[in-house]
Amino acid sequence: MHVSLEALLALRDGAAEAAVADHVAACAQCAAELERLKGIGTALRALAPLAPERDLWPEIQARATAERGTRRLARAGWVAAGLAAAVSLLVGVRGAIEAAQEMRTAREVRSLVAESQRLEQALRSSDSDGRVVSGRIVGTIVNLEDRIALIDARLAPNRNQALASQEALELWHERVRLLDALVAVQSTREAYVGL
Repeated sequence: MHVSLEALLALRDGAAEAAVADHVAACAQCAAELERLKGIGTALRALAPLAPERDLWPEIQARATAERGTRRLARAGWVAAGLAAAVSLLVGVRGAIEAAQEMRTAREVRSLVAESQRLEQALRSSDSDGRVVSGRIVGTIVNLEDRIALIDARLAPNRNQALASQEALELWHERVRLLDALVAVQSTREAYVGL
């Protein structure tokens, strides 16, 4: 049996056991293999050292730095694009919410305008023969009519503009409330007059 390649390499490098050296001295085939390995080692050591024609490290380092900068710019671009998309989405959602709120307010104002017109019609059609029951009722009626006139003066500039503002909504609520109170006072007055 022959010795392994590892054992022959160890013998060539001077690190083999005595038994391996004895076997190679007695075996012509192992001795020929050892000589072949020694020839390969000698041929490899005879080769000229291989060195790059120029130092490539500065170019590699510069390219890596440039790529790192490009990646940072790309990440910054993606972050900026994400922020812009988020802001656009937020503005769009906010606009949609505001538009929906304006539509609700406009519907409510239209409803209050219709109620106001109904109450005014009820006041016009009330059967009042001009008799006054008391000075307190007259004072109440005058006070309510004055407050309605003040609200009408504040609403006048808004009649040509969109009636969807919160202020207009509050004014129309107050006007309907005052007209409702005026209708109630007129009804009470008519009831007393009839007595």
